[in-house]
Amino acid sequence: MRVLVVEDDEAIAGALQSLLEDAGYRVRHAQDGRRALDMLRDGEPTSVILLDMAMPVMNGWRFREEQVKDADLARIPVIVCTADGLAEEDARAIGAAGWLRKPVDPERLLEVVGRHCRGADAPS
Repeated sequence: MRVLVVEDDEAIAGALQSLLEDAGYRVRHAQDGRRALDMLRDGEPTSVILLDMAMPVMNGWRFREEQVKDADLARIPVIVCTADGLAEEDARAIGAAGWLRKPVDPERLLEVVGRHCRGADAPS
């Protein structure tokens, strides 16, 4: 299963990537929404997207607007991953499949990602 981490903070992205890879996921990282869209369109399948909302170039709100316009990309579940105290509300506002508040609890991260990858060969 491939997870796309869309996060501009390299330390946070690295920590998320390490946790997910240790659990058996394949992980790619984009520093902003524009790069994430390019990566999603390159043909490599993606099972779930972890999306920061506050990023330069293209933020999470704009990324999600563009993602849902593309039928092939719209089906990929998005999990909002933000330090914003309104993480749950942000997730609902963009039609996300879930949310995580930073700092991310490792067990919750794996539970949420696993829930959205189930049935698609998620690591056990």
